[in-house]
Amino acid sequence: MRPVSDRWAATIASSHAIETSVFASLGDELLTMVPIIGGTITYDVTARGRRRCQIAVPLRAEGRTWDPGSDPAHPLAAYGQRLHISTGVKHPGGATESLDQGRFLITSTRTDEVEGVVTVTGSDLMQLMQECRVVGNPWGGFGINTTYQEVIDHLSYVGLKNWWVEDPQILFYSFAPGMVDRNIGAPMDIPERTDRMEPLETLCAAWPADMSVNDSGYLEFRPPVTKPAAQAVARIAGEATGTLITRGRTQARQRVYNDVIARGTDPATGEQRALGIANKATGPLSIFGPYGWITRWYDSPLLTTNAQAQKTAQTLLARGLLYALTEEVTAVPNPALELNDTVDVVTATGGTFRGLISSITLPLSASGGPMTLTVTTETGDT
Repeated sequence: MRPVSDRWAATIASSHAIETSVFASLGDELLTMVPIIGGTITYDVTARGRRRCQIAVPLRAEGRTWDPGSDPAHPLAAYGQRLHISTGVKHPGGATESLDQGRFLITSTRTDEVEGVVTVTGSDLMQLMQECRVVGNPWGGFGINTTYQEVIDHLSYVGLKNWWVEDPQILFYSFAPGMVDRNIGAPMDIPERTDRMEPLETLCAAWPADMSVNDSGYLEFRPPVTKPAAQAVARIAGEATGTLITRGRTQARQRVYNDVIARGTDPATGEQRALGIANKATGPLSIFGPYGWITRWYDSPLLTTNAQAQKTAQTLLARGLLYALTEEVTAVPNPALELNDTVDVVTATGGTFRGLISSITLPLSASGGPMTLTVTTETGDT
């Protein structure tokens, strides 16, 4: 959960105004503040680029036209321009508390002259990593003594096709507390035309780590979240003074597995040299029960020991069990909430459901209606 003041919870639960600001930039150059009619930010923990935005801008406002037309330098053109979005609340007494929601690469702009609206769509800066494939690789890959950080150093260059040239468009990254750098321990082949996200995802599975772009626009590596925390950071309740509007539950077998076999393979021969097995042996999702035996296989050349393969198997199993039970919640917009926050959803009929936030749709104006959340956990025994 983003840091907030002591006044935040009381203001969210009462009538309040929403304050949103949007700035457009091109590289390091701040272009202008952008007036908006409304918009949304969508967060999804299962996507490579976890945040997307869409804003509606008046065609003409503040003495200028917001249709970029054929001008590649216009603040809303899709030639590398970015949006910096913050949103928050106005407390009683008039003070505004605003929270950073991230940087977004403009991916498309659509103008409706009849309605007088320019619709701008953007994605987080992971888009740069996805689009920029590896070209001009002088080494072919990395040796066994290369560290995780050194691999990330090379793969985070997204502005030039040759990754060994200093370039101001590096997507900066950070390691959260708990992440320890080490040698990759096995050769890692990076052929030309490789999607540079694939080797990074391979690193994360072997580490293990969670990779995403944070509010500051930095690529961030942090320990994976595989279950709800012991304490919730927020309570979304359905009382008369609460913040919950509706809730509904879903149980499904899709994306759920209760057994993982993680193998370390020799990159030259493909032969197995490390093995880890993890499964759910108790509870409603047990492999020995009526749920059945659903296995996921995972092979990686970076799993060089049985202990490492076992840790990877346990992490993948925990992630695979998370989607057995989900709740779809609509609530008063709260821009302090983030993906992987643990929340309690509470109503008199449904009781308390504690789970992780796996998706958020956040309106950027009061007219945008409520916030939508998906909250997920392993079983209903919370």
